[in-house]
Amino acid sequence: MKKLITALFITLMLSKSSAFAHSDHGNISPKAAIEIATKVTKQLTFKDLGFKVGKLSDTWKNLTTKNFKLHATEANRYVVSAKNVSGNKTIYFLMTMSGDVLKVNSEAKF
Repeated sequence: MKKLITALFITLMLSKSSAFAHSDHGNISPKAAIEIATKVTKQLTFKDLGFKVGKLSDTWKNLTTKNFKLHATEANRYVVSAKNVSGNKTIYFLMTMSGDVLKVNSEAKF
């Protein structure tokens, strides 16, 4: 039973597509978009998820929602910024209004 629970937990943690799929819930709020960006940032400190920024350094783990802001709303998409003051770097998340993270880069050009 322990092995089954462990396998289920690992599967859920590694499944990035279902973790951020909100398409059946309608549009999310800007606050929810910031919360999603916060969670993805923490995940990016553990693993390269295939975005342009790659795997982030451990300093990104310490960011709180205060370090994130809605940068722009454009063409039915949110752009959320995350500022890491210790590294003096900013990354940007492009996500759908339903909460799917499409791209992450350091340029805010999508």
